[in-house]
Amino acid sequence: MRYTRAISIYAAFLSLMAFGVVLWTSGCGSPKEVAPANPTTWTCAMHPQVRQDGPGKCPICGMNLTAIRSEETNKAGKGSTSTEPMDTSSDVPGHATVMIPGELQQRIGVRVGRVERGPLKMSVNALGIVQPDETRVARINIKTEGWVDKLFVNFVGQAVHKGDPLLSIYSPQFLSTQQELLNSLRAERTLGGGQQPLSEAARRRLELWDVPPDEIDQLVRTGQPHKELVLKSPINGTVLERNVFERQYVTPEKELYVIGDLATVWVQANVYEYEIPHVELGQPATVTIPSLPDRQFTGKVVFVRPTVEEVTRTVQVRIELPNQEGIFKPGMFAQISIRHPMGDGLLVPTSAVLQTGERNIAYRVEPGDHFVPVAVKISPIQFGDCYQILEGLKEGEQIVTSANFLVDSESRIRLGGGGMAGMNHGEHGGNKTPAKDNAGHEGQQKPATDRSGNEGTDMPGMDDSKTQP
Repeated sequence: MRYTRAISIYAAFLSLMAFGVVLWTSGCGSPKEVAPANPTTWTCAMHPQVRQDGPGKCPICGMNLTAIRSEETNKAGKGSTSTEPMDTSSDVPGHATVMIPGELQQRIGVRVGRVERGPLKMSVNALGIVQPDETRVARINIKTEGWVDKLFVNFVGQAVHKGDPLLSIYSPQFLSTQQELLNSLRAERTLGGGQQPLSEAARRRLELWDVPPDEIDQLVRTGQPHKELVLKSPINGTVLERNVFERQYVTPEKELYVIGDLATVWVQANVYEYEIPHVELGQPATVTIPSLPDRQFTGKVVFVRPTVEEVTRTVQVRIELPNQEGIFKPGMFAQISIRHPMGDGLLVPTSAVLQTGERNIAYRVEPGDHFVPVAVKISPIQFGDCYQILEGLKEGEQIVTSANFLVDSESRIRLGGGGMAGMNHGEHGGNKTPAKDNAGHEGQQKPATDRSGNEGTDMPGMDDSKTQP
């Protein structure tokens, strides 16, 4: 029996040795450190609180889920797999420093610019209307009365030259005045110089009726009065208005024609009250028109109205513009731009500054794909497509110029524990105070259920830890 028990003990010892060999060959008892698992998590770029172990669609918006690795979402520096929390503190309340990997920057359209020093040119831009130069406009009236016998200029837009006939009028007064002049001259020759004042008065009356002196001389020389009075154009120009027809009876108060010399035109524009200090007489102005967007024309400021329109808070500014080619037509829209040099300063694109109402924020780019929110002070004047930086940034610093709304959203979400897919989310810098439910227990209240029956919310600041893997 002793021999049998010894054999049993020896067999059990051999069994234990064999099990040890199996353990040693399988590596379970190896002193080497086992490499940590690197699971893949799938999440939604629009709703980062949605997390699951496999691919699929977001239950909230229906977008395809994006794969991210735990080491990608926890690395704190380039090539690092450390799980140490990243420093997210910033000087802007409610915003945190964020780290966005380069691949994700390209995916969301992040663009980077630089703070540069350049000339400050205040641009006053306004929409104007082309009008004739009022100092080059002639309004044609008759100084007697009568019936229109014939029109020599029949339509608006017809070009005329100085001295061209416009229309002829049969006027009994004109005919009687000519006859009075001839009778006075005959009396002077017959009776001597006693009738001279009468002839001078008749001649003067004809001159006031715009009868040319050569026609009066011809009347005296021939002794044949003219039946019709012919009105002629006093200037070179274009007919802008025609208010007369043949066989029409006209009087002195009737305006027959309006003729304008369009070799020079005005552009009347309304400039806002706050921009008036940057507009001065004699300043050059650049003018463009919709029909020729690739061409620019240069005029100058010739008048600034001394009063402000109370309703629109604008001031009328007049630009004088050469128009020898006849490109500008009265009534045409024109865009004016007046530049006022104001030295130099630090400039950034307008897209680089987020105006929240409480403060102006820009995102400075630092090594390691870090984006730091910075409160900046900008000038109240916009210089073209740029803002002048008065405080907050230095020359040469890199800033975000595109997709900064997404960066800003991530900066705010970090303090609430959420974030975009693929971004570094370590320990956030904000402290959340647990809410109390209706029963008085501390803790996050249960999120509301959306229309699809899914619990949760994609609003920044909500605790999504229950959906975290």
